[in-house]
Order: sequence, then C-alpha cells, then structure tokens
Amino acid sequence: MKTIKVNAYSYQELNEDSKDNVKIWLDELPFDYEDEDKQGNIIKKLDYPSDWDEIDIQEHCKANEYLFDKYGKCIHHLEIKRGCNVYT
Repeated sequence: MKTIKVNAYSYQELNEDSKDNVKIWLDELPFDYEDEDKQGNIIKKLDYPSDWDEIDIQEHCKANEYLFDKYGKCIHHLEIKRGCNVYT
C-alpha cells in the first residue's frame, strides 16, 4: 500500500466551474419520487440536484461527507490515517 497526501475540498471551498462539475456528477443519479397528476394518477418524477438552491446542494454534500478535488471530481473511498489522507 502506498500512502499519498491529497488535497480534498468541501463543496463550499470550490470555485464556480468546479461546483458545476459537482452538479453534473450529482445529476447522474437523480432522486425519484411519486407525485399525483391532475387526474389523480400517481406518476414518477425525477429531482435533479442541479435544480436545487445552492444551500441545499451544500447541505447535501456536507451531510454525505463528500470531498472533491479542485476540479469538482468526487474523491471516493478516502480514509484518514494518522493525519494523512489515503486512497484505498
């Protein structure tokens, strides 16, 4: 196993271009929910995070403890060991 240092950023720390990349990533798996149309039929709808208010995206990323590189690409499987960030 190799140990490397990684700069990881919260959503709030990213610039606007990087935040756009996060929104594109989040939109790859939209949230589905059921709603009722005017005739009372149950229909399935999709909720895309890019349509959310900025504060809601920040809270979602914080709640899920998402970290990103400086380009807004999500860093997966990050472990913290003895003060060092380690990819696994």
